[in-house]
Amino acid sequence: MAHDDLVEALRRVDGLDDVGLDPPNFHSRSRPFLHFHTDEQGIYADVRFGTGDFEPVPASTPEERLQLLARVADHVEHLSQSRKSGRKGPRRRQRLA
Repeated sequence: MAHDDLVEALRRVDGLDDVGLDPPNFHSRSRPFLHFHTDEQGIYADVRFGTGDFEPVPASTPEERLQLLARVADHVEHLSQSRKSGRKGPRRRQRLA
């Protein structure tokens, strides 16, 4: 998988929005989630898998890109499922007396 293929696949993940386009910069739930860097060791993605800081994830080789895509897709799906399961139904407004 080439880097451009990874970016296109990330754009197809439900729950991710590419707000940067060039360079790609992805948000999840309206919060910064994933962006890319290049250094002397290659390409890596900074990804926020939890509520804390970004985690650097290697993305230089085709195998690393596939692993990154799988990990991101699983995480975003988990977020979506936990959000849906946390809903208790429609909210009702209480009438004021």
